[in-house]
Amino acid sequence: MAKNKKGGFLQLVEEFYSHIPAFTDVFSEDTFYMFVVIFVLSTILVAFILSRFITIKPVE
Repeated sequence: MAKNKKGGFLQLVEEFYSHIPAFTDVFSEDTFYMFVVIFVLSTILVAFILSRFITIKPVE
């Protein structure tokens, strides 16, 4: 009975992963570098904008 549960779970995981595209299917080398640059720049921009609205005060 334990083998069926384990086998069923592994089959479910394999079925799930078969629907997810591989890294190389999504990115080529050029598109990966473009994604990284855009992600880093957008993270810096969001951090800069949020720093204008959030202030950290010391606990007294």
